[in-house]
Amino acid sequence: MGLQRARKGEAYGAAVADALVHEHAPLVRRLAHQIASRMPASIELDDVIQEGMLGLLDAARRWQPQPDGAPFAVYARLRIRGAIYDWLRSNDLLPRHQRGKLRAAQDAITALAHALGREPEDGEVAQALDMSLTQYHTLLEGAVSITVVEQVAESDEPMAEMDSDPFEQASVRETLQQLEPLLARLAVKEQQVLALHYTEHLSYREIAQVLDLTPGRISQLHTQAMLRLRAWLETSGAP
Repeated sequence: MGLQRARKGEAYGAAVADALVHEHAPLVRRLAHQIASRMPASIELDDVIQEGMLGLLDAARRWQPQPDGAPFAVYARLRIRGAIYDWLRSNDLLPRHQRGKLRAAQDAITALAHALGREPEDGEVAQALDMSLTQYHTLLEGAVSITVVEQVAESDEPMAEMDSDPFEQASVRETLQQLEPLLARLAVKEQQVLALHYTEHLSYREIAQVLDLTPGRISQLHTQAMLRLRAWLETSGAP
């Protein structure tokens, strides 16, 4: 009798877990889109979704509702994001060694702008870094979530899901408004990428379709713009 009860309990638990997975599958897709939109173009969305689904399944199996506890969706969100980031790290898709190279690129942009009296071209920055132009563009394309308000040396995770947090949205809009004098100094394509990404909330892939460019090129333009903005902020202060 005890074994029969245990099997019934296991079946009930599995049924609940299956129901939770089915109900919250759209959450996985939403989070995967948000995270993938801020990843290098080489990362496939389907792979991100798959890892997120594994995180959701793990959350559903572990879930033990409490009378006054947080709802399952809150717990699931943490497990889904954690599973995706663990996968990215385990496959070296969030490379820590990029930090030093990106800092060097930012310093090169600052030094060249001072020496030349104008903004340096990509090729000039690449030469200063002892890289080919292709190597420099590869560095830019592979960069993960460079923003004006983050420090590369302190962060190896993508920016929080701005689209799901109205306070985060307002913060980014306010930051961009404060940076308008600097934004005007960016190349037109860089301005367009930032506007579409942070104001219109389009992913790199969606921006690529709008501007008729590759997602990889959009990633390059985004990183280049952020490096320039941060270099200007560090040398001249906020506008």
